[in-house]
Amino acid sequence: MKVHKRIQGMTLLEVVIAMLLLSILMMSVAFSGTSVLLAVKNRVDASSTYVLAMNKAQALVISKGESFANSATFNVTNNVISYHNFEAVTGTNGFTLKTASIDFKKELNDAGVSNVAVAVTTSTTDPNIVVVNLSTVDKTGRRYENTVILRKLINAAPLLPKKLRCSFETPTTCSVPLLFPAVSFFPTTATTTTGSVFSGSTFSTATYSLKGASDYDESLTIYKYLEIETSTSATLVQIPKMKGLDSTVSNELWVKVE
Repeated sequence: MKVHKRIQGMTLLEVVIAMLLLSILMMSVAFSGTSVLLAVKNRVDASSTYVLAMNKAQALVISKGESFANSATFNVTNNVISYHNFEAVTGTNGFTLKTASIDFKKELNDAGVSNVAVAVTTSTTDPNIVVVNLSTVDKTGRRYENTVILRKLINAAPLLPKKLRCSFETPTTCSVPLLFPAVSFFPTTATTTTGSVFSGSTFSTATYSLKGASDYDESLTIYKYLEIETSTSATLVQIPKMKGLDSTVSNELWVKVE
């Protein structure tokens, strides 16, 4: 009987070829994995850089916007906020007008965040709100955006000093400094109006005029003083409504004369 011998399994050559193919496959997987990891790492690194830049820009806008919050009035032109504060003059009841501005793009450039674009607009629903939009684009075209809301916290209604010091013991005219300037009386646009004063049990007519005019801008005049003229002594004075720079109107009230 003739016996045929048969080799079971792979030959040595087949084993070598299989190992070479496996090595090539493993190298391809390794290189591909490395490329993917590098791409992810680069994307994450780039994202971190831009996210940090946006966070820094946001913090700077909030910080610089604190001074704007206490402004009496403001306007936005070419992404720059120009605002006005009224500071009390030491030793008097008067005030002085202080003008300032915030150029966020310049502030960002100075802070080393020049790759962030800034767009500043006023709110369409609230005249006391400024919207600051921040944006930037990384090397891959991915866009990063953030928005900061700044609000003017006070109104600019004309206010009287804490104590109204006028002597009406004889017929006289009294000039009272306003803590915020007036544009006109309300609801008219006039700078002169009439009202009443009270003494004992008698009401008398008084004439009120806005004085101390100065030009706020080319189209608007503001007044620093309220002048009260009466023909009799008074212990209580009626103060009419007055409109401020930001169109806020003061309340009509009666004030005790000291």
